[in-house]
Amino acid sequence: MDTATTPPAWTLDATEARVALREAIQACNERGLYSAARWAAEALNGLPLPEDTNSQEAIGQGYTSPYRKDLALSSDVSSNDTDLTEHDAYLMAKSFFDLKEYDRCASVLEGYNSNKSRFLRLYSRYLVGEKRREQDTRDVLGPLDHGMAVNKELEKIDSELTEAYNAGTLDSFCKYLYGVVLIKRQRKTFAAEILVESVNQYPYNWSAWLDLGSCLPSYTAVTDIQSKLPVSFMTTFFLTHVTLECFGDQHEEGTTWLEQLSESFPRSAYVKSERAIAYYHARDFPEAAKVFEELVKENPYRLDGLDVFSNVLFVTDSRSRLSFLAHTCAMTDIYRPETCCIIGNYYSMKAEHEKAVIYFKKALRLNRSYASAWTLLGHEYLEMKNTFAAVESYRRAVDYNQRDYRAWNGLGQTYEALKMHYYSLNYYQRATAIRPYDGRIWCAMAECYEYLDQDLAAIKCYTRALLGSDQEKMALKKLPKLYKKIGDKEAAAHYFRKSLEQLREEQSESEDTSEACLFLALYEREKGNLAAASEYATEAMQCSSEQHQEDAKALLRDIRSVLDAGESETID
Repeated sequence: MDTATTPPAWTLDATEARVALREAIQACNERGLYSAARWAAEALNGLPLPEDTNSQEAIGQGYTSPYRKDLALSSDVSSNDTDLTEHDAYLMAKSFFDLKEYDRCASVLEGYNSNKSRFLRLYSRYLVGEKRREQDTRDVLGPLDHGMAVNKELEKIDSELTEAYNAGTLDSFCKYLYGVVLIKRQRKTFAAEILVESVNQYPYNWSAWLDLGSCLPSYTAVTDIQSKLPVSFMTTFFLTHVTLECFGDQHEEGTTWLEQLSESFPRSAYVKSERAIAYYHARDFPEAAKVFEELVKENPYRLDGLDVFSNVLFVTDSRSRLSFLAHTCAMTDIYRPETCCIIGNYYSMKAEHEKAVIYFKKALRLNRSYASAWTLLGHEYLEMKNTFAAVESYRRAVDYNQRDYRAWNGLGQTYEALKMHYYSLNYYQRATAIRPYDGRIWCAMAECYEYLDQDLAAIKCYTRALLGSDQEKMALKKLPKLYKKIGDKEAAAHYFRKSLEQLREEQSESEDTSEACLFLALYEREKGNLAAASEYATEAMQCSSEQHQEDAKALLRDIRSVLDAGESETID
């Protein structure tokens, strides 16, 4: 069996999982990693309920985590410890951190070199640098937002962490921060190595897994590092996330991991959200909407992943449901990037593109690295014919997520609108490399080749589009005409027949129907199949095009004259 779809050999021990996740919640909270702590809390409450809530399984008695000593949890500090002075300073610094007084937090911890104090001090400095970088850029796509602003604290943090890493004194959390800094400095290959070390040293920091996923340029890279990852349910969570959200074209492999997680974490909202995303990438929008509806009903105030739900409702043209979702999310938290994206999608559906732009920009002010919001902003600018802003938005999207095929496709569409078809082809090719079975992109590429009079290349693209069932209709309409243009009558007749079958199913009497019937009538007449030619000519006469009706009548008269002449020869 392929290693990409072979689940890791781990067996879930509910007691160990509960103890490990409880420790993870505490450890991440004490280091200011609140998103990772929230994720661990959701995973903890996603485990099956024990039959007896006072049992050892529920409480976790009798099991000691192998990671607890290295976590340096505050609950383990006793009055006999010699480093109570540092712990007291840490408690004060953490209170400043919680109030977002990051400079003050870092200054309090100067001179303390335990891994816990070092992490909080350097992480505070990192956040200070990020805050100042945001202030330097100001408005999204404004005059100062040139995308070149950098975090000026990175160099100092990198220098200190590199020295400690070479000395072998970093714990898993400091290695995680080192990986984040390396990613920011565009050293993703080395960052991936550091983050793999981090998750092996302590597997329950979900933020480290997320950043590891962002370092992997291809699905091959995922399979390459799989053997280096710990044997844990956290690895399966990671593989599920990276296949579904980073490499959506591998959704079938992601579903394999998801099945195992569904058995081990039957109550997990995160697992259900991932299942809905899997349906979304498979373009099974009704099923995706159904799972999202269940998720919203069970967790009415959970906003994670609902921006994908709004995309599903947008594609299925469910305006009333999208309106209700936008209103509900706005009542829950108007200052979440997901909420702003949902409201932006609602205004986009109403064709109020200026308002949609406002909300997508709000989402980006809250989170500049929100690749999906950059892509959606590009879509709006493209609708408004603002091609410069559209190109810039799409470029920012691929800067943050090179696997976002929608952004590459958007760049192709924008350059196509600018009549720069060679540029357009380059971006369409990037999109098809990510979504090889998406017929829409293949058809768009084929149209570029048609514009450039490269008919053979266009034929190849339309033929490839036939593998994407949602674009079969367009490809079948175009292929016979192109084969007719290059003089390949056999292939043209083959695809005209397929196209005609489809048009008959749709009960369409368009010009495409009459054109197909006329070509096939002429083709069959040349082959000597006069009866078949007569049937096609008769069908062409019933279509709406007056010109085609006249041509069909003339052809039918010609066929009948040939038939009559044949009958006279037989009588003689």
